[in-house]
Amino acid sequence: MLLLPFLLTACNDEQSSKEKVAETAQTQPAAEKKVINVGSDMTFPPYEYLEDGKPSGVDIEIMNKIAALDGSEVNWMDTRWANLIPGLKGKKFDVLFSSMYITKERLEQIDMIPYYKTDISLLVRGDATIAPKGPGDLCGLTVGTMKGTAFANQVQKISKEVCVDKGKPGLTVREFETSPQVTQALLAHAVEVQYDDAAVMMSAVKRLGDKVKITSTEEFFPIVGGIGIRKGDTATYTLLNDGIKKLKASGEFQKLLSSYGLKEPTEDDIANLTK
Repeated sequence: MLLLPFLLTACNDEQSSKEKVAETAQTQPAAEKKVINVGSDMTFPPYEYLEDGKPSGVDIEIMNKIAALDGSEVNWMDTRWANLIPGLKGKKFDVLFSSMYITKERLEQIDMIPYYKTDISLLVRGDATIAPKGPGDLCGLTVGTMKGTAFANQVQKISKEVCVDKGKPGLTVREFETSPQVTQALLAHAVEVQYDDAAVMMSAVKRLGDKVKITSTEEFFPIVGGIGIRKGDTATYTLLNDGIKKLKASGEFQKLLSSYGLKEPTEDDIANLTK
């Protein structure tokens, strides 16, 4: 007869214990998501730009997809180009996702993961009488480009090596903080040609219609773009590199690049980065 009270007590104790475990599980906060602070100059469609105040573009889509694979959260931080590398090195950003070209000079400061290949296009006004097709056609013209970029170095190189050294008039170069500012200068007749990324110039034509046109047909400086990571941050590098591999394996990465008129770099393109 003493067994029944014991069983009832044991059952009550077990139920009480389960309720306490359930209560603890409910009150215990869920594990916080890893937040990745991503620096980007969001003035560069179709790569990264703000649409109705929301980050948009191919770089935004790729980074968000990588973060989703890992269960991480992206904190997009819009800044101007000149602040990107200093901000990464100063730990303001964890990642730079801003259609940044991979150069030897940049690789000395940060690590980079290659993910797309592009070239230069020349944009002129729709009513322009000039139609520069290649570097040699820029001699004597006023050319606008973005300050602090590979473009700025390239136009100076063209001016000296293609023009001045061959007895032709050099380029008059005007630099601006953002690509849209260069386009506005073009429309305002402050420059004759905009020298910029091919995909960006295609985006400008789609946006502005017959106000502008692309005239270039020759190859300029085919170049590979990459994601910037602080040197020594192997965890973030691995997260991004593995994420891109997974997107490629699913075919999603190639479709995304193609939808923006971009392509992947080849193995040879990547091998040539350090030569």
